[in-house]
Amino acid sequence: MIPKEDMLKILKKETATTLKVLRAYPTNQNDFKPHERSSDARKLTSTFVFEMYLFGMHLFGEPLDRSRFQNYKPESVQAVADDFEKESSTVIHRIETMNEEDLKKTVNFAGHDFVADEFAMMMIHDQIHHRGQLSVYVRMAGGKVPSIYGPSADDTSKNL
Repeated sequence: MIPKEDMLKILKKETATTLKVLRAYPTNQNDFKPHERSSDARKLTSTFVFEMYLFGMHLFGEPLDRSRFQNYKPESVQAVADDFEKESSTVIHRIETMNEEDLKKTVNFAGHDFVADEFAMMMIHDQIHHRGQLSVYVRMAGGKVPSIYGPSADDTSKNL
């Protein structure tokens, strides 16, 4: 089991990095898609908000309100960034106040049972995966990719 404080440290770092990549996306490229089978930027980035919502609802055992995201049509990637920041803050705050023992409970997601801390880490890793996709979109859409785990070709600052 991963201790709650360690999971929170990882979650805070990864959500902050994801937010940095979201904010780096060019404001005039919301409909950009690198390939005909790819999602456009708005749809790809909406995944971050939806998954953070799923993360929280499943972790805390609350019923899902699917209509909340079936009708989610953000006007821009920057609007998605604002929504992701709010959703992430809510989840992080709730984890901070939850009992460590709750991270041992069973969470059912997509028909599969997970220990809650394993489910949380899976969701964090999925966020990282989609962030990698977004970093490619940022560069292809004319933006500058910020540092993620070290300097990028666009951001060579030493302040990591």
